[in-house]
Formats: sequence, structure tokens, C-alpha cells
Amino acid sequence: MTAQKAQVRGAKVAQRFTALRRAADWDPGASRPILAMLRADGRVTVALDQALAPAGLSLPRFNVLMELAASWPDGLPLHELGGRLVKSPPNITALVDRLESERLARRTRIRADRRVVVAQITERGWEVLAAATPGLFAAEKRIVGGLSPAEREAVAGLLDRLGS
Repeated sequence: MTAQKAQVRGAKVAQRFTALRRAADWDPGASRPILAMLRADGRVTVALDQALAPAGLSLPRFNVLMELAASWPDGLPLHELGGRLVKSPPNITALVDRLESERLARRTRIRADRRVVVAQITERGWEVLAAATPGLFAAEKRIVGGLSPAEREAVAGLLDRLGS
């Protein structure tokens, strides 16, 4: 392809893309923060997953163990556990199945209502959580290390508003 043909093709692509955005009522002021959040989410997720890898955990599995630890010793009904997670996995049962197969969590049924399944953290789950938390909390500090305490609060407040 000659340089002139490439230039003409590039102009046609730009026109078509501009027409697409115009027809869809694109608002760059709305897109910019959304794209920034998605990029940040991707980077934060990678950093936290890397911090959890030495303990053999993923972010969703860590999140489940933290919620079970916070509800110890009673545990949480599976339907409630799913609602408390930072990001709801497509299948909470499969996630708990894996934790149970690794003896990090266990399931029991409530005597008063045998239909309700409760997940609880095991002693091994506590041990893995204890191994994972220092690295995760250090990664959190690195991620927000360039922000002042006031900036951290401002970002958290804005994101809380968007998330509610």
C-alpha cells in the first residue's frame, strides 16, 4: 500500500469512527472516568493477584476467606456470602467447592432450616489467610502510595458514590 493510499484509508477510518461516536451521542467527559476506572481496576487486580499468588490464592478466594474470617465462628449462608463479596463471581458454589476441597472452608447446614448452607473458615483457612494478608496489605499500600490521605479518602468517597 502506498503512503497516499494509507493516508486516504486512515482518513476514512477516522471519519467513520467520528460518525459512529456522534450517532451514539458520545460524551468524552463520561467516557474518560469510566476508562480510567477500568484501567485502574485491571492494574489493581493484577497487583493484588500477584501479591496473593505466593499463598496460592486468587483475589476472589481471598475475599471469600476474609468474609468468612469476619463472620467467624458462625460463618455465612452462601446466599449472603455472595452479596458481601467485592466482585460477585459467576458461581459462588464452585468457589466454595474449591475452598472446601483444599480444606480452607467447610459447609454445614443450619439445624433450624436444613435448606440453608453455611460456609465457615477452617483452621487451615486461617493459616493461609495469615500467610496472604501481609503481602496483600503491602500491595495496597504500594498502589495508593502516591496519594495523600486526603486524596485516598476523596477517591474512595467518589468510587463509593459510583458503586451505590
